Amino acid sequence: MTDRPTASSFWLAVATLWWRELVGFHEALGGQDFRLAPGAEARWRTYLQGHIGRRSKLCLVALAGPQPVGFLLGSVQARAGIFMEREVGEISDVYVQAPFRRKGVGKALVDAALEWFEDRRVGRVRIRTDARNTMGVEFWKTLGFQTAVLTMDRLT
Repeated sequence: MTDRPTASSFWLAVATLWWRELVGFHEALGGQDFRLAPGAEARWRTYLQGHIGRRSKLCLVALAGPQPVGFLLGSVQARAGIFMEREVGEISDVYVQAPFRRKGVGKALVDAALEWFEDRRVGRVRIRTDARNTMGVEFWKTLGFQTAVLTMDRLT
């Protein structure tokens, strides 16, 4: 696993394809949050590139031999100064290609991210997943994540 080769145009193209698959998965669950706006692909590439080489942002790539098979994006988020805990970690995106799922790749990505957050003395790491994503919810629970905040939407 490495975070170095992500700047190549090849990697950006692969990550964008995977991102579309990830968004498609969530769209299939019926998630309103995952409908894409015009120009989303270009914005995604900019977002991804913004995670490369930054102290407060993380881009990890899982490799099987020379081939990338998954990625994780994370960041350190500042909290309002009224809280004792000034920063929180956030894992915003995790994707593993279907043939490599349930083989420890996702866990390895998350473990590496948790170590990265620990190195930055960030004591809390958050994720968000669609409540209908039972596979994702179970994945996160097996890694020790617990429901801390319940977010509810009402469409108007």
